[in-house]
Amino acid sequence: MMQRKQTTESSLTIGRLSKFFTHNLAKLLTSYFQNMKIKPTTVIDFKQAQLDDLPVAVEILAEAAVWLQNKGINQWPVPIPPHWQQRLADKIARSELYMVGIVKNRFGIVGLSWQDAYWPDDKLAGYVHRMAIRNEMHGQGLGSMMLFWAMMQAKQRGKQFVRLDCAAGNDRLRQYYEGQGFEFRGLITDQDYQAALYEKAVATFR
Repeated sequence: MMQRKQTTESSLTIGRLSKFFTHNLAKLLTSYFQNMKIKPTTVIDFKQAQLDDLPVAVEILAEAAVWLQNKGINQWPVPIPPHWQQRLADKIARSELYMVGIVKNRFGIVGLSWQDAYWPDDKLAGYVHRMAIRNEMHGQGLGSMMLFWAMMQAKQRGKQFVRLDCAAGNDRLRQYYEGQGFEFRGLITDQDYQAALYEKAVATFR
């Protein structure tokens, strides 16, 4: 039962993360702290989404899609179509979507599942999807924190990797993931969508 509780709801403090990162990344996070709204002692929790969280989850994803598009990054459709909303509802039903925030203020979402059709079913990894935050929360290292949280969840389950994908033509997002230490593992085509596959070993987070 304790393992289930850790998986469905967990929390991190920003400052606690520094000892887990490489020296260069720790320095980068320290520079974030100097101007961030969130302080190093702030507790950020990851709460497993419920169906009544769906409107907020869709709102966060839609806001992030517009923000990305304005930056020239075409990762998600604008506006978010109804079938994407249903996908989020399905992820909630499968306990694969988490609401990220402070107390009742939910400012991010992240999907974490244990199988993915784009990858072999080798049971070696956790798979990150739909990682998004509200516009005002950008520039505070939250993407790094959410990926670190996914690493922690995968490690607790005895997995060797965290895997994710993004649009193959999305150079800026690919550079971001590569900057986070993810390694390119190939391309896969799904109808009119070509995905770039990325993987990072859990062992790099100790």
